Amino acid sequence: MSCHPPVKQVSADGGNGGRRGSPPLCFDYRGEAQATDKAGVSNIWAYLNNTCSYAVECSIYNDATEQESRISVNPYKQLRFLLASGAPAKRVQLKLDCSWNP
Repeated sequence: MSCHPPVKQVSADGGNGGRRGSPPLCFDYRGEAQATDKAGVSNIWAYLNNTCSYAVECSIYNDATEQESRISVNPYKQLRFLLASGAPAKRVQLKLDCSWNP
């Protein structure tokens, strides 16, 4: 058991000065399964916060629907993005694969 939070994966050089991999440290995200009026059914949201000085483009995989979505977040912007509506889930975990050019 560790007392330290998990370390973000290091990004790889995507060519032309671009980077690719886990989001940069200045990019934060979380997923939420928001209950609807139907039992066991949720809307799946991604909350994205880009405090970087550059745009970050990501593929977002959610385990609730096992689908992937693409989104780009401009510098210094926050975004709430609906990944799925009416999903049979109470929780969601997101996996992001991003690209950016600092």
